[in-house]
Formats: sequence, structure tokens, C-alpha cells
Amino acid sequence: MKKVIVVMIAIVVGLLHFLTGPHYRGPFPIFVNGYLIDILLPFAMYLILGVVRHPIIHRPVTRAVLVFMVGATTETLQYFGVPIFGRTFDPLDYLMFAVGICLAAVFERIVLPRLLQN
Repeated sequence: MKKVIVVMIAIVVGLLHFLTGPHYRGPFPIFVNGYLIDILLPFAMYLILGVVRHPIIHRPVTRAVLVFMVGATTETLQYFGVPIFGRTFDPLDYLMFAVGICLAAVFERIVLPRLLQN
């Protein structure tokens, strides 16, 4: 059941990414266009790695470091003009990656077990 919930979250995050897009004009456009996906993608990536049956990758700290490294690498490459998963460098994105990872860790530790009990 955990895999089903995690996959559903990942699908919703993917759909949100495509639905909001660069031309989003709804509520909070600056936050949605600039930071929401930088929180949600690490959130989903952390949870997806959590269902992998591997003794090292399954550890929360390892997953957090791996996910942050992927985000930080792409953001740093954007700084140097390499457009991977975006074109605009924003130093606050590093913070948003960390926020997404922390939210995922809390979700996995507190919310997910409660969902699985029912």
C-alpha cells in the first residue's frame, strides 16, 4: 500500500508540474512559478527512493543527501549556463530543495504510517 500512495503522490506532482507550467497565472504565481516545483520534486523523489529495497538507499539520511545532490547539481549547472531541468539559476532553490526533503521526511515518518493504519 505504501508504494501505491507514493506513486500517486509522484503522479500528482508530475501533473502539477505540467498543469502549472511557465505561464501559470493563478493564485500565488511568483511562488508557484518560482519555487513550488523545487519543493515538490525533491518531496516526491525522497518518497520514491523510500520504497526501493536497498539497504543503503532505503536509509533516510542517504536518500536526503542523494536527492539534495541531484537538485544542487542541476541548480549549479544552471548557474554555469547549462539548462538542465530549467534555465534560471536562483540560490533560493537550494533552500526549497531542503524544504521539500524535510517535508517528505516528516510526511514519511508521521503522516504515511497513519494512512497505512486505516
